[in-house]
Amino acid sequence: MAKQIVVIGGGPAAIEAAKAAATAGAKVTIVSDSPIGGRSGWHSLLPSKVWLTAADTLGLSAESAALGLSASGGQASPERILARIQAVKKSWNGQLDAELKALGVEIVTGVGSFVSGREVVVENNQGDNVAHLQPDATIIAAGSVPFFPENLRPDGQRVLAPRFASGLDWLPERVVVIGAGATGTEFVYMFNRLGASVTWVVDQFGILPAFDPAAGEFIGRVLSRRGVNIIRDQLAERIARTENSVTVVTSGGEAITADMAFVAIGRMSDLSRLNLEAAGLAVARGKSPQVDGFGQTDVPGIYAVGDAAGAPMLANRAMAQAWVAGKHAAGASVAPFRPETVVHAIYSEPQVAQVGSLAGRRIKVPFAGTLKAHLAPEGEGFVELALDDGGKVIGGLAVGLHAADMLAPVALAIQTGATAADLAAVFAAHPTLSELVFVAARQV
Repeated sequence: MAKQIVVIGGGPAAIEAAKAAATAGAKVTIVSDSPIGGRSGWHSLLPSKVWLTAADTLGLSAESAALGLSASGGQASPERILARIQAVKKSWNGQLDAELKALGVEIVTGVGSFVSGREVVVENNQGDNVAHLQPDATIIAAGSVPFFPENLRPDGQRVLAPRFASGLDWLPERVVVIGAGATGTEFVYMFNRLGASVTWVVDQFGILPAFDPAAGEFIGRVLSRRGVNIIRDQLAERIARTENSVTVVTSGGEAITADMAFVAIGRMSDLSRLNLEAAGLAVARGKSPQVDGFGQTDVPGIYAVGDAAGAPMLANRAMAQAWVAGKHAAGASVAPFRPETVVHAIYSEPQVAQVGSLAGRRIKVPFAGTLKAHLAPEGEGFVELALDDGGKVIGGLAVGLHAADMLAPVALAIQTGATAADLAAVFAAHPTLSELVFVAARQV
């Protein structure tokens, strides 16, 4: 008999878990309080990537002279970009919804919560019970929510956060960005490319603290050269608002006045509505449940994946975890999730990407090591390959044009246990940036 699987959530992790379980023969029900796509597809990741694509394209226009072209400078139109966001949302999320329904996945709209370890109730916005489910397994893929100190809370007008990207109908002349992680870095790049005067408040942990220090230093130099004013080693303590401006006050006593403040300082798992105690799963506020390599929590039959399982909160990590959990919950044979194969990427330009461990021997090659970098208007950057004592590939770092794409073969090498010699024997298409990983391997 097919197993009954409930997936709580509607974002990338939930979708991937449902697909995996359904293709393994399970009967799957998704419980989501929003349309398929979740917060990621409707309010944060997708909208921000549309804005970043616009910034990338405007950057190419600005660099056209270096390619021998004469092009008038482009200008961002928030109205058109917002229309583009809506079009991409409709297309992409509609496609995902259709894929799920084609697999026989049932979608129930509402807020899911546990009655016991094997019972989930679903309530609508009015608090009415619309479903009572008794699955063999439940996969929690409820995503995450941002957190803000009281003095830095967004108001949706002058103080914004990533979730307001879908409604950003004006561009500031001056903006202060608070936060130097992935999202903060991307929005600093975006505002700068779109013509704003950007001040970036960076705390004592520096730019991109989750990455190798060389990556943060590189992107900091590039953005500073482009005009970003970086205030280092200070915290944003409070934001004072007026009708037409904001003033960010830092721990160092600086007061920075601008048209807008953008706050991106972190997220936490969204578990508060699940009534986890009823399922026997005790999780402190702001924390995430402990899971094994298959996504299983301490309670049999309950899984947690993606942002619901804690940091690092990356869409591809969430999808990889969810795929394993979906297969496992359905009773299919599957290898455990391997976090060391997840590529962490920052979609600024230049991009930053990292995978695996950089603790071993490191071989570094500049972007200039391939002809493609010489053909690009900005060919700065580098690639590093990390090896263990036996020459096995254990990690990689890339900073530059299309850095995130370049580390895919490194992730595969880690997954398969490949060595530098294995990579060295491969010659990618020439001229491409994908050659660089293999060039690095041939330096060993």
